[in-house]
Amino acid sequence: MYEGKVIKFYRERANLTQEQLGRGVCSSTHVSKIERGLTEYSGEIINLLVNRLGIDMEKELVNITTIKEKLDLWQDMIITQNSSPNEVEADLDNNQFISVSEYKTLYCLTKMLHHIKIGNKDIVKKHFKLLPKEIEERPKFEQNLYKHVLGSYYMMTENHPKALKLLKTIDFDIYTNPLVYYDLASAYHHNKSPVFAYYYAEKALNLFKQRNNFLGIIDAENLMIIQLESDNQKEFNETIERYGNLLELCDLVHAYDKKAKITHNYAYENFRKQNYAEAKKLYEQSMALKEPYSSVYLLSLEGVIRCGIEGHIVPKDVLLKYIEEGLEIAKEIKDTLYSHIMILHKHEILKQKTLYYDFLAHKALPYFKTNGYVVISQRYEKELFSHYIKTGQKEKALEMSISIMDYLDA
Repeated sequence: MYEGKVIKFYRERANLTQEQLGRGVCSSTHVSKIERGLTEYSGEIINLLVNRLGIDMEKELVNITTIKEKLDLWQDMIITQNSSPNEVEADLDNNQFISVSEYKTLYCLTKMLHHIKIGNKDIVKKHFKLLPKEIEERPKFEQNLYKHVLGSYYMMTENHPKALKLLKTIDFDIYTNPLVYYDLASAYHHNKSPVFAYYYAEKALNLFKQRNNFLGIIDAENLMIIQLESDNQKEFNETIERYGNLLELCDLVHAYDKKAKITHNYAYENFRKQNYAEAKKLYEQSMALKEPYSSVYLLSLEGVIRCGIEGHIVPKDVLLKYIEEGLEIAKEIKDTLYSHIMILHKHEILKQKTLYYDFLAHKALPYFKTNGYVVISQRYEKELFSHYIKTGQKEKALEMSISIMDYLDA
């Protein structure tokens, strides 16, 4: 079977017809049947064809038969969050038989999932074009992997309603990847469904524990903590204890990128409780663990700015310095999202209401919506709606209310 695939691949690369390859050895019809795996063939004939093509069949068979093995390894590395599967990826990228194997789609989907998880949006977009148009004709596992990939892509682009709608359709009996439970929990979280978010995060946690996957455990535990509303001080003290345990685990396994994320979430918990000074300190600790010229750094920097604005704990001139730092980083890394957010904060701090709402309505909000930042769009649409109501702009308020209702219906 595989010998035929190898022979066909090298025959076509050599621009030989089946008749030319088989001349003096066997008929073109026999070559065709060998290539399609439709006939028995002698080792002597195969050796003659292989010698004519000048290839090492044993070596080539290893290349084609290990594709699935390497794909399974790569998928496991994605689950365990091994950040350096470059060798496996490179081996598969350089395997010329991917394109003629039955694993072409599986390879493409695995590569996309890997790059979604590490944030390479451009590579993901490129590979969407390489997928077969009729994905429903692929094996059931690949169909469900496709849903996971597409749902994760929607999460990556912050289109959480679409992500949730798609991830819910996955058949968990066929596709048992623990990451999909975590991604589904995350989608429920972003769609403000804490009960379902907790439920699926706990399922992910149990699967990660079975694998002794500490990085997965940290992610799932973190997501579960976020779902717990701390309505009184006792509950908040329990939240503090759980965050403390999770941060200790991060130190234990040297997961400093996870520690940065958890510290940021811990800061947000304090921000929600209006503990602005403590939240600011934690946001700054999170920033110290991140690469300064990155979007995740800007995320925590914006947290510091919001603490300063809402808690009145940072002088205006210092806030403006933070914003200028944010604008400089956003420009350097070409992050239009945070560039717009920083400009909005600047107008807010300088009490430039006209400029603020004009920029929000005509530049920032259209950008947020066009690029799929659903949660951010919702937040600012509600703010703009309130502004239109207060200023008596009824037609604009009505238009905005229709847009907000569309989100609710979705």
